[in-house]
Parts: sequence; structure tokens; C-alpha cells
Amino acid sequence: MKGIEGKNVIVSAGGSGLGRAIAVVMSGYGANVTTFSRSEKKLKETVEEGLKRNNRRINTLTADLSSEQDLLKVVDDVHLKYGAIDAIVLNYGDPAVAPFMSITGSQWDYSISMMFKSTLLLTRVACKDMIERKSGRIVYVTSKMTKSPSVNFSISTSLRSAVVGLGKVLSLELGPMGINVNSISQGYFLTDRLRNIAKQRAERGEGSYDDIIENIRESVPLKRFGKPEELGELVAFLCSDEASYLTGTNIQIDGGVVTFPF
Repeated sequence: MKGIEGKNVIVSAGGSGLGRAIAVVMSGYGANVTTFSRSEKKLKETVEEGLKRNNRRINTLTADLSSEQDLLKVVDDVHLKYGAIDAIVLNYGDPAVAPFMSITGSQWDYSISMMFKSTLLLTRVACKDMIERKSGRIVYVTSKMTKSPSVNFSISTSLRSAVVGLGKVLSLELGPMGINVNSISQGYFLTDRLRNIAKQRAERGEGSYDDIIENIRESVPLKRFGKPEELGELVAFLCSDEASYLTGTNIQIDGGVVTFPF
């Protein structure tokens, strides 16, 4: 894809799953990718995958999305190694999946910091670089819960929906400055996140783990789970020159799960 090679990109939560796939795909197109996670072990695996697939090294740091100090450390590292930030891809960790009345205040506080405050901080800092250069890409990776909420997903639905709303406003404010802002509401991808949700449901007596996974797969019109690299390709497209007229959207990549037509 055009316009990605040589760009300085931050991808959050890149130690596994969708974040890792995004980092590896973007690196494969020639971007200078920096990603971070709390797990040094998982980051090493991300680096290894990037080298194996693309023969390119992904820059990694141990950092917590909920920590302002850690996020500023990541930004400083990018500025020092590569220069101005050209794109940010906000992918998030896993908020609690539980009935609303059982979620504690501390769980809400952590999730708000990890999902929403991190978005505000990284967007604000990156926009300073983008505004100066009159060019930039911002992509928020959310969830199908923004369009089709489910029980026990109050944290995910409310905070990810807030991120989507923020993205729409920013697309209006930042568009005249050459900055495109889009969101992605992905469906079912067979990552550790989905496996853990299935295990929790099995522990609650909703069926066997294998049956729950199979029922989720069967609920997808395409009758399969998404591949993490497919989401990575969508993110790369949104950061490319080919998507230069695309902004303010919340794009579904879900195999047809969300049935609302608009």
C-alpha cells in the first residue's frame, strides 16, 4: 500500500492478538512500528514474528496503557529513535466481562484509564506532530459491542462507544489539518480474549468450552472467525494513501455478525 513505508507508527497493546497482528502487518509495509505491552515475554514474541514474516524489527517497550507516565515514555522513545509521529493505532487490553452490578469501582477506574484516558493522551500528543506536518492517521480499534451490545459487556460497550464518538468529533476538527480519524468495530477473532470469554461462560455452566466456541463460529454468517492479520490489513489500508478520502467512519469487520444495515 502506498504512503506507509517510512512512516512512524505507534500501535498500542501489541504483545499478542490483534495488536500484534497490526504491528506485524504495518511493519511489513515498511512502517517504523513501535508497540508496547506489560509483558516483556509477549513483546519478544511480537519481535520474533515480525522478523520471521517481514525480516523487519518492531520497536518494543514494556508499558501499561493505564499509566500516563508509561505512555509518555513510549512517545519520547519514538521521538528519539524516529522523529515525529505519523500515525497512532489505539488497540486496548481486556476489560472485565461481568454483570454491571458486580463490577467494582476500581475495575471501572482502571478500565477508564486503560481505554479512554490513554486514548485522550496519545491522541493529544500525536496530534501535535500531525498538525505541524499537516498530515496524519488515527485509528481506534474498538469492538462490535459499539454496534451490538451484549450482557456482561458494560465496560467494553460504554468505553469503546465513547472512543468511537470521540473519533467522529476529531474527524471534524482535524480534517482541515490533513488528519484522518477512523474507528474499527471488529467481530469475532479467535484470540486469547475470545478463548478466555468462552472459558468464563463454560465455568458459569453455559455449556462446554468447545460447544461455546463452535456456537460463536456458527453465529457468523461467513461461518468462520476472522484472522488477526485481516484486521491488520484493514488498519494498514486506513493508514495508507488509498484511504485519504476516508475519515469519520466506524467500520465493521465482523463476517456479517452485526445485522443493522446502516
